[in-house]
Amino acid sequence: MAQTSDVDEARDLLGRAYLPLDIDPIGCGPLDLHMSAAKLGVLTAGYVQFGGEVKVRIPDVQSYHVDIPMSGQVTNSWGDGRQDVAVAPESAGVFTPGIPVDIGWSPGCGQICLMIPTREMMQQLETMLGQASLAPVAFERRLDLQTPSSISWLELVTVLMRDANRPGGVLSHRLAEDNLQHLIVQFLLLMQPHNHSAALRSDERPSSAGVVRQAIELMRAFPEASWTTAKLAQETGLSARALQRSFARADQMPPMAYLRYVRLHRAHAELLNADPRSVTVTAVASRWGFLHFGRFAQQYYQQFGESPSVTLRGRDGHARR
Repeated sequence: MAQTSDVDEARDLLGRAYLPLDIDPIGCGPLDLHMSAAKLGVLTAGYVQFGGEVKVRIPDVQSYHVDIPMSGQVTNSWGDGRQDVAVAPESAGVFTPGIPVDIGWSPGCGQICLMIPTREMMQQLETMLGQASLAPVAFERRLDLQTPSSISWLELVTVLMRDANRPGGVLSHRLAEDNLQHLIVQFLLLMQPHNHSAALRSDERPSSAGVVRQAIELMRAFPEASWTTAKLAQETGLSARALQRSFARADQMPPMAYLRYVRLHRAHAELLNADPRSVTVTAVASRWGFLHFGRFAQQYYQQFGESPSVTLRGRDGHARR
């Protein structure tokens, strides 16, 4: 966590974490910047709060940004004349590369600030649609935080903010961290309207059962990989929606449910052979990409009829010797 009331230092801190910008304090209140930011494998996630009223000018937006007010409000004024007010906890702002913006922060306003590189956004979109050389994504600029889908998305962001780079947290394993970051980007593409939304919703011709077998073989051979439906679809030459429909037509569980099934069995095998004096259930769960321990324990019990801790101790309830 960094803190400063010096304008030049605040500009430098935010510029190094995100992108070049100008800061203009308004009124006589102290700037009082508090910020923390982490550059992760896919995106940058941080929290930024100003104590006083300020205007932040960003002349060159180079990546996709989602700014989520957690307190107070901001007025987003884009270079093309459009303006919108984002208010906690009702709405957020979505910023697209190439459109400059001025952001007016109310006193005490704090925001979760996500930055997604353009290359990552386009790669996820192309993977989901099974097409290359698509037009850049142009999102609607106001994100409604009151819909069921946005509430679920914000829960994922909250997990990322809480556990990113925290020693021993559920995201301490690269597989779990990568999966969550990709899921946040893909979910944003699915829930927030943009110029490719119709293509993501469109029906496609179902594929053969052979493609389903290929996807299953990939998951069973490399369950530790950072699989998403979109990545599996790319490997099999389909879009994500076409692969999901193919699994349904083959009377298979959805791709990610099948992957969870495979990983549960790998976790079960590891727990059976682990030494409970040096191995924890949480570590095994995280290693196999399970972010929520309570949900993992529930799914594990449903699959194997016992808790993971019982498996680790041995069925007689005593630690192995």
